[in-house]
Amino acid sequence: MSAKRFNSKHAIAIICAAILVGTEIIAAALALGWALGGLTGWGHEFTYALIGICLVAGIYMTYRFVRGAIRVEPIYE
Repeated sequence: MSAKRFNSKHAIAIICAAILVGTEIIAAALALGWALGGLTGWGHEFTYALIGICLVAGIYMTYRFVRGAIRVEPIYE
């Protein structure tokens, strides 16, 4: 039984993609929360809560992206 080898090329590709895509997803989620909060006009507290909800959703989507990327390009072979 052979030990699994660490594939650094796949790891670097996944890390770089996670940084790029994760930044875009989180920024878009924050912008969505800010825009919806501003459009409703229900006050700062509601806007901050909406931004927080969208931020959590963006982090979850980034997590799902990274899990999918690891499934396509396994780090260990």
